[in-house]
Amino acid sequence: MFRGRRERAGRVVVMRLPYVTARLEVAPPPRTDGVRIGPLALPSAKRTAYYAGLGALAAIEIIEWPIAAAIAAGTYVSQHSRPVSAGRDGGTGHRSPSA
Repeated sequence: MFRGRRERAGRVVVMRLPYVTARLEVAPPPRTDGVRIGPLALPSAKRTAYYAGLGALAAIEIIEWPIAAAIAAGTYVSQHSRPVSAGRDGGTGHRSPSA
């Protein structure tokens, strides 16, 4: 009656009943490149070194702290934003007027 198998895309459960077949797919959890300690996700060593180096440059005043903060914020946003999918506009960002 129930059959489950693990695939690359995640877990799939198929339930077969008379006249009805249900297929349930569950996506795998998102991959993190860091360490997870309880509810807290720590960044990877590479990201930690990047932000620590940026902080060190600001601390010894090679760059001003507002510039370091702007660089860190821009890096964080670019790493955590979703990629824009190429929809009907072909990935150009411009929409053609409807007819």
